[in-house]
Amino acid sequence: LSNTRISIYLENDLISHLKSLKYMSLSNCNIIRSDLALLGNLTQLTYLDLSSNNFIGEIPLSIRNNTLSNLKYLLLYDNLFNGTIPSFLFALPSLKSLNLHNNNLIGNISEFQHDSLVYLDLSNNYLHGTIPSSIFKQENLEAVILVSNSKLTGEISSSICKLRLLEVLDLSNNNLSGSVPLCLGNFSSKLSVLHLGMNNLQGTIPSTFSKGNSLEYLDLNGNELEGEISPSIINCTMLEVLDLDLSNNNFSSQIPSSLGNLVQLRYLNLFSNKFMGQVPDSLGSLVNLSDLDLSNNQLVGPIHSQLNTLSNLKSLYLSNNLFNETILSFLFALPSLYYLNLHNNNFI
Repeated sequence: LSNTRISIYLENDLISHLKSLKYMSLSNCNIIRSDLALLGNLTQLTYLDLSSNNFIGEIPLSIRNNTLSNLKYLLLYDNLFNGTIPSFLFALPSLKSLNLHNNNLIGNISEFQHDSLVYLDLSNNYLHGTIPSSIFKQENLEAVILVSNSKLTGEISSSICKLRLLEVLDLSNNNLSGSVPLCLGNFSSKLSVLHLGMNNLQGTIPSTFSKGNSLEYLDLNGNELEGEISPSIINCTMLEVLDLDLSNNNFSSQIPSSLGNLVQLRYLNLFSNKFMGQVPDSLGSLVNLSDLDLSNNQLVGPIHSQLNTLSNLKSLYLSNNLFNETILSFLFALPSLYYLNLHNNNFI
């Protein structure tokens, strides 16, 4: 009954007659009254979706007194649940997908007692402590999303690289420290999203990106990283977003011309580093680029007219550099340009 306005009374009169129910999807519904503790009586349930309903209070502990051993998918996201995540959820033997994002949950993330997980999303809560080691033992895991739990601390274990099926790793906007595991660049051919931005990570970025990788989104912004962008970035042929926007990162040397080979790039952000030298003319090959931010570096002219080929470019940020030439007319001929920022240079 998802996305309907049918009045639903999720109480005993309904639930007591659903003993054989295996699939319940009530996302974004018109639930008038509910007693969620009674859901524990649905012992055949394998799929439960109660997302986007503004449920409040704690996830009922009384469910644990019943048997939900068949439950594989539990979706409670976009509600107002508070309190800690009940420990019984981490002990469900068949659980494949646990999605609790965008609630008001607090406390630690407990250790999972089984290794059946495929999808985990606990983002946008108030969880704290370290990432439990049991997550790195879930060999079938395809997505780990723990975004915006600002008190999530500790280091990212290199054991994450044992998850060969991982497609999405998003640990951004937390308080994680230590170094970025160097194996993250080549441990999985399936990884498409790697987002570790807005943490307190130090050291260098992965130096080896394997050929044939599937990386589409790489975001390391807002950390304290340093060093150079590895030449092996050329192997990320499917990359659409590269964000190294760092008020704190400290990448140096020149912008590698190899970035021009990443022809799928739509978003390139190298803001606030220590890149020097000229803007490589190879960036003119990025015909899909819509946003380019090279501001707050130490770049000098000339700006090559090859950039005139960027017909999809909407935003161009070149401010706070050392450009000292005449503003080239081709910049004013870019057909899609919506935002142009050249301030604080030495243009004549």
